[in-house]
Amino acid sequence: MIKQFVLDYLLPGLVSTGLCSFLLFVLFARLTYDYLATHYHDLLSSRPTNGLHDSDANGAFMADVWQVGRNGEWRRIDSPFWRGFFWLTMTTGGLMLVSLTGLIAIFMFPHWWR
Repeated sequence: MIKQFVLDYLLPGLVSTGLCSFLLFVLFARLTYDYLATHYHDLLSSRPTNGLHDSDANGAFMADVWQVGRNGEWRRIDSPFWRGFFWLTMTTGGLMLVSLTGLIAIFMFPHWWR
């Protein structure tokens, strides 16, 4: 019973949720990063993120946006729309992490559901 549930519903749900939330997080993080770079450039790190030299080409803008969310500096954003959009971006990234953690748990501990 549990094996059928995991294979038929949980596994495809986690894969599709992880993929869709990753793609949405990339899009939302890029839009948020561009807004922050234009209006709040002091929130973003001036040095290359994670040792990458071109943060735009390598996707390090996602790490910059995540860092702004973790240190709480996003509260300085004045626009209610962009504050909500930033919250949506962080929620999408969190959903991605939760679904990927579920996938890891399914494959690391198969004796739970077999």
